Amino acid sequence: MIDICTISLTDFDPLCVNEKEVMRYLHTEKMDDGLKDIYISCVKKVYEVSSPRAVFKRLDLSVSESAVDFGFMKVSSKSLAKNLSECQEAFIFAATLGIGVDRAYERIVRASQANATVFSAVASSFIESFCDYVNEKLAKDLVTRPRFSVGYGDFLLEHQKDILSFLEADKRLGLCLTKSYMMVPVKSVTAIIGIRS
Repeated sequence: MIDICTISLTDFDPLCVNEKEVMRYLHTEKMDDGLKDIYISCVKKVYEVSSPRAVFKRLDLSVSESAVDFGFMKVSSKSLAKNLSECQEAFIFAATLGIGVDRAYERIVRASQANATVFSAVASSFIESFCDYVNEKLAKDLVTRPRFSVGYGDFLLEHQKDILSFLEADKRLGLCLTKSYMMVPVKSVTAIIGIRS
């Protein structure tokens, strides 16, 4: 096992916003010139206000047919157990774009709901790109399973609290939870990456 480690980015070169993914978030198949202009402006703004950071830890686990024991928490989840069925170790991580994205969204939504919707979609694509980057770094030279986030399948949102506490994400990333287990900053992700034996 290793101690909790941090990944921070100041140079965003490895990251990108996926235009097709943004269009999917916006439920549209084509960008007209007006939407394209808003999209380009939002991409620029998301890059400007983001501070991508993540914390992670590698740990042992045990898996049964319908549950996973991580030591610090036990999860009853058939979908997670299936994902980790051939694993005895995993990375657990939390990632965020930082509070600057939330503050920018609040300013934009006061001026234009439409622009704010595009900004949110762009930021969602950007956090996914950062998670892909983290995933790639952690999985280097290992055989891993696809990352599995809290809220997928029957992996309940209430486990956010255990994960954030375990990773000291409040102190290390400024991440906290609402009463409904939603993370603040909003553009944040927790996930498990199984390491195959």
